Amino acid sequence: MLLDWRKLGFSPDELRLLETAPILVRTGRRSFYSTLLSPERAFLRYDPGCLEAVDGRGRNALDLVQYRLRAGLPEIHQWRFGDILIIDNWRALHGRAPSDQGSGRRLARILIDA
Repeated sequence: MLLDWRKLGFSPDELRLLETAPILVRTGRRSFYSTLLSPERAFLRYDPGCLEAVDGRGRNALDLVQYRLRAGLPEIHQWRFGDILIIDNWRALHGRAPSDQGSGRRLARILIDA
């Protein structure tokens, strides 16, 4: 499932909230404080499994994104054998439905520095 976060229709006030509300990003050994929206608005960080609100504004920001995602219309990629999908992590929110453990699924992470 792929969704361009810029198409979620955030108002200027909502963008400011996403840009300023503090959240804690839990990444195992190297957790850090951040916001959902990068200062230059290049990307939206959202993963409910590792994000935690620091205060009420952070809770409001997380709730806002979750609400907009429920109303969004993601593109669904129907996988076929041999498919390769390249995702712009700075632009697209992405996820998947649960899969079988023995599905043979492999992921590769590549950084392209332009």
